[in-house]
Amino acid sequence: MAIIPVDYSNPRYDATSLHRFTVEALRKAGLPHAHASELADYLTATDLRGVLSHGTRQLPGYVRSFQSRSCNATPNIRIHREAGAVVQWDGDGGMGHLVSARAIRSAVSRARSTGICLVTATHCGHTGSVGNWTRIATGSGMICLYYSTPMSPLPFDRPQPVVEALNNPPVSFGFPAAEGEPPVLIDMGTHLELPDVQEKIAEISVLPLIKGLAYQVTSVMLTWPVDAQSPIERSYPGATSSLTAVVLDPAFIGEPSSYTRTVTELRANIHAMRPLPGLDRSSLPGEIEAEREADFSRNGIPLDDAHMLSLRQLGDELGVPCYWETGRCGK
Repeated sequence: MAIIPVDYSNPRYDATSLHRFTVEALRKAGLPHAHASELADYLTATDLRGVLSHGTRQLPGYVRSFQSRSCNATPNIRIHREAGAVVQWDGDGGMGHLVSARAIRSAVSRARSTGICLVTATHCGHTGSVGNWTRIATGSGMICLYYSTPMSPLPFDRPQPVVEALNNPPVSFGFPAAEGEPPVLIDMGTHLELPDVQEKIAEISVLPLIKGLAYQVTSVMLTWPVDAQSPIERSYPGATSSLTAVVLDPAFIGEPSSYTRTVTELRANIHAMRPLPGLDRSSLPGEIEAEREADFSRNGIPLDDAHMLSLRQLGDELGVPCYWETGRCGK
């Protein structure tokens, strides 16, 4: 939710060139063109929002997971079971981006008639920057609560700090806004801080640590037990992620324009408040990502040398040209 630092002094790269490279790399890894293009859309969109840890930086790892058949490059992503306002999806070992998008779109469609829909999915790969999936819902005027567990089973095979054992399950909560305004959108890992930083926090108060643990446990409880009891057959060892999401149509509560008008009022009131310590302004989650997206779309995405070196090495390995060499925007 936009507290991820971005070094604006880094060289800037054109998103179109990165997208083209990503599509071709994924095609070389065995993905059909439609899936490769779709996954490239999500990765470059993530870079454009400044969530640089989860965009094209992930591409080399994804390619290797397909090459090793740890994940399925040609999944048959499908509904496994449905009843009323609940739908369960089988990811068939496919990348979690593709599974999440289909699950959320199915929930949006069903919520149009039922007011609410709960979707689950299992046996899929990394779900990426999970704000991508709540944005699908908010773009349709829906509220969305999304939870994902990145590893199942969890690593309880050795003694370690409890927050490490629970990993860093991501959550995203999305709320639609008026036309022309960014959605209110939280996209974050639930891991509060690294153990050495937690020690320093505990000297002041244990309350933030307890609240951080509560976030982790909530995300795990909404996903891991569902995944653990799923009858879906697991064929791909790298497809260890699962998800649970709820989509709610505000129109079943009241007038949608009244809802978004209230969001606009809330935004104005938040802007008038003093910011949190360490921040230079008060804003609703999602605003800084929207600003970055506008900037990076016009002027290029600021990416560090290590990021671009990993892509260049992948291109050399696969025989894919580094299109950004001509699409680089400069500093």
